[in-house]
This record gives sequence, C-alpha cells and structure tokens, in this order.
Amino acid sequence: MDFQPDQRFDSLTDAFAFTLGQYALRSNDTRWGQTDSGVIYPRELPHFLFRGECGNFPTTTDSARRLEIEAMKDEFPLSPIDLIKLGKLIHDLAVKLSERLDELSRLNALALLQHYGLPTRIVDFTGNPAFAFAFAVSGTSSVGRVAVMPREPSSTVTVVDLMAHPWAERAQRQGGFGVVMANGLTDLKSDQARSHLNIRWYEFPITSSDRDFFREIRDQLMQPRNDPSAGFLRFHITEYVEAFGKLSPALTDWLLNKVVIAPYCFQVGAFEDSEVVVYHRAAANLAGFDERTEIECSRRYWSIAAADDSFERMKNFSWPNAGTIVADPRTYHPHLYGA
Repeated sequence: MDFQPDQRFDSLTDAFAFTLGQYALRSNDTRWGQTDSGVIYPRELPHFLFRGECGNFPTTTDSARRLEIEAMKDEFPLSPIDLIKLGKLIHDLAVKLSERLDELSRLNALALLQHYGLPTRIVDFTGNPAFAFAFAVSGTSSVGRVAVMPREPSSTVTVVDLMAHPWAERAQRQGGFGVVMANGLTDLKSDQARSHLNIRWYEFPITSSDRDFFREIRDQLMQPRNDPSAGFLRFHITEYVEAFGKLSPALTDWLLNKVVIAPYCFQVGAFEDSEVVVYHRAAANLAGFDERTEIECSRRYWSIAAADDSFERMKNFSWPNAGTIVADPRTYHPHLYGA
C-alpha cells in the first residue's frame, strides 16, 4: 500500500499554523548542561521534533541505507572496493574525533560527520518547526511534507542531541537532533515506525512564494562561509589520505559532491610547550575563497589520478602569532584565485 500522510493541507500556511498550534507552542523541557570548564547551565529542549522533506518520497530512511540501495543499481559509480574504503574512512574519522575531542561520543561523532556530508545510520530532525518547513520547500517538487515526533518517542529508539558538542555549529543553527535507525527501524514512513514512535506526517502544496519566503532561512542554516566548523571534514579527509593513501577518482568525485567544501579556518589562541591551542573560526574572516577552485585542489590531493601531494603545502608553513586568524594551507589556495 502506498504511503498516505496523516493529514493533507490546502496550503503550507495552513500546515505551518496547525503545526505551531498543535506542537510547537508548548513549553519546553529544561535540562541541565555543562560546559568544558565545568559551568552548569539550563538547556531548553522541545517536546517534539520536526523533519521537512521536499517531494512525495515513499520511504524515509538513513543515508547509509540509501547508499546501500543505490549501490545495487547498474549505474552506481562506486566499486565494492570504493564502498569498503568509504566505510573505513567514516569509521576511522568517527574514532579519531571521539578520541580527540572531549565529551564527544562515537555516536555524536558520526552525527557530526553526517551534518557535513558523510552517510550514517542517523536521520536528521530539528527542534524548530520553521527550519523543517524551510527544508521542505528547498527542492523542486510541488509537494512538501513535515514529520512530527516526540523527542523521546520510545525506550528502544535512540535520539541523539546533535548540538551536544560546543563546535557543532551547523547542528546548533538547525536545532539538530537525530534518530538512530537501529534495532529493525528502517523506514520512518512504515506503519510499524509510525505506530511505535508516534510519528505524524503532514503534506501540503508548495508555491513559488513559499520558496521565496523560506529561502533566506535555509541559506542561513546551510551557509559554509560563516560556519566555523565547515572546513573540518575536508581537512580530516585530506589528513586521512596523507596517512592511508589516495582514493579512486570515482570515490573522490563522490566525496566532493557530498562533503562541505570550505577552508579549515582557525584563530591561534596560545602556545603551550609543543602544543598550539586553536579555535575554530569561519572562512568569512578570510579574504574570501573560490569554491570551484578549492574543489579542484582537493580532487588533486585525494585522487590517484593526480600526483599532487597535499603535504607539500605544509613545508613552508609556520604558526603565526597568537590572535592571528589563519587557514590550513591544504584547504585554502588564495594564490590561485587572487583572494
């Protein structure tokens, strides 16, 4: 049987008003959080989570499972060896992040990787209904859908707070949460999931004025130039390639179509013995960057089709004085475009 939403509305405005009144205007829960320095502070957590989709997709599953389905098609560009290397890349980066960064669990590390482009078993939600509607109108379809689910839907389902780590900038902007698709949970549109998790799906038509209204909101949520964390995944993939060897041209192209491309930018905080303390900063602090050129540079660093060695860019690099904002040279090439 084809998927049927719980309710169809005549307009996005009607659906938005209903969602606000039914779910979003309730008072939030207060939970206590703790900063790295030990300061205890209150956090407001919503009772309900929201997910927006542009299109009448019959299923809603995680990006890793979608990749598995795509891999069975004849025209899929990645080889079995590429898929094994991609899986190892994701696993190793999650381990590295969870070991290096205080209070970042392996699950939260995976969620962080997903937010910047890599596939995982996590499906994104937000605590802000306006953001869900902004994503629901972000494609080309004339049909939008928004799902609503309790923040604590079931004792057997894990909901990850994607904002937990202090520099998960994109997730914090988006009020991000994630549902871990495990224990037989494969499709959030299935009858079993809808019943077990108390998910409700609402459908509405999308007009050009709807897209115009939400365009600025979505751009702010996704903009890499003012996101201090935007370049971290590209940086870590580059280091990974330096350590374990280059990737196939097909896997390189696939990654470059998925991963956020931005300079890895930071401010030098202090020098402590042989260690350098740095703070993430947005690429907007630089003179600018050309995304197309930066993509080509990463392609030459990652792909076995090119001889370029990214570590060559580090030969003449020296740490500037404390307080200086700088970008990792392997992720920023202003000499190629005059920035």
